[in-house]
Amino acid sequence: MELLDPILRRRLGQALVGFTVLTALLVTLYPFRFSAEVASLARVDWRIYYPRHNDRDLVLNLLMLVPLGAGLGMMRTGIPIRRLALEAAAIGFGLSLGIETLQIFERARFPQLADVWRNGLGCVVGAVAVGLVTRARALPAR
Repeated sequence: MELLDPILRRRLGQALVGFTVLTALLVTLYPFRFSAEVASLARVDWRIYYPRHNDRDLVLNLLMLVPLGAGLGMMRTGIPIRRLALEAAAIGFGLSLGIETLQIFERARFPQLADVWRNGLGCVVGAVAVGLVTRARALPAR
């Protein structure tokens, strides 16, 4: 049983993707004072995991792109879950890598490699969750 009309679901997915990308850019790049003078790879925290680090930061980074993945899942129904996960990974990791790269040029921001995998993983989780729910709803009632 379809929960939403496919056209409406796709449009809602597009809106969710657009809103999430815009929000992520605003939240992670504010105050938008980019300068080549502060740009240095030495500013990047290259660790992919740090024990005894703030769990709040970990959770927020995992959750940040979940709506992006959910929107992708709403837009990309009918494809295998594995492909949906790969597409979400490419988009989530790509967006996050772009954000962290731009943060190199923003004095008030602190680019971290760990944020890239956390955001990307959140995007995959959102897409797979919506994909699984959509498929479960499409199964015939017993």
